Amino acid sequence: MLKNFQVGELRKLSNKTKIIMVTLLAFLIALAIPMTKAQVVSITVGSEPLMPGDSVTVDGVGFGETAAVAIGVGEEVTVTGEAHNIPEPAGNGPFIAIVDHYPIKPGSFSFHCDVDEVLSDYYDNGDGTLNTESTYAVDPFVNYVTGEFGRSTNSPWDGYTVVFTANYTYYQNVTPATGVTTDGAGAFTAEISVPEDVINGEYTVTAIDEQGNFATSTETFEKIPEGLTFGVIVAVSSVSMLVCSQYLRKRSRKGVK
Repeated sequence: MLKNFQVGELRKLSNKTKIIMVTLLAFLIALAIPMTKAQVVSITVGSEPLMPGDSVTVDGVGFGETAAVAIGVGEEVTVTGEAHNIPEPAGNGPFIAIVDHYPIKPGSFSFHCDVDEVLSDYYDNGDGTLNTESTYAVDPFVNYVTGEFGRSTNSPWDGYTVVFTANYTYYQNVTPATGVTTDGAGAFTAEISVPEDVINGEYTVTAIDEQGNFATSTETFEKIPEGLTFGVIVAVSSVSMLVCSQYLRKRSRKGVK
């Protein structure tokens, strides 16, 4: 009987262990899914362009499904205190303004709302939604791609004077690829132009979607010296190769003598 009891207890322990292991595995998988999603958001920039205005391909994966995408090139630029009047507000909204520069870096946006000196503040959650302590605000939002932001209200704004003041980060050069939208798997391919005012050096290319997914890639842009066309460069290269070839032939003949 003691032996049977021990076997039964071991079986119970084994079943409990299996349950614990399965539960732990499910928990780890649940944790890994969002981490995997964050890790696969990336972009790849095609062959390096030789001069400003050249077209280059940007491929992205891991972004939101069927989401609009915008692309920025260069250093980040911070804007503070950019005021936007809401003309003749009426009803409950939504009331919308557009920042002067976009795309906006996710997580960098905030705005101050003044409705006839009734004040409230809004802070970026990094996913297109905004956090606020206002009891009047309804659905505050920011669109990182289009630069639109705003809110609705549960108390009509008829006849009020309304000003939105925005703070955010954008990119030094913007080459938006019009109409770029990801597919059902969150991937996209876009053609962008190298900004006209770049100089030789490394530049950060950033792709952003409406849901706050973004990725960067560092690229080296090489500017052809001013005044030289591609045709001239090819001609100069050809002459250089010819001169070099003649020189090598003469050296070879001298060696034979």
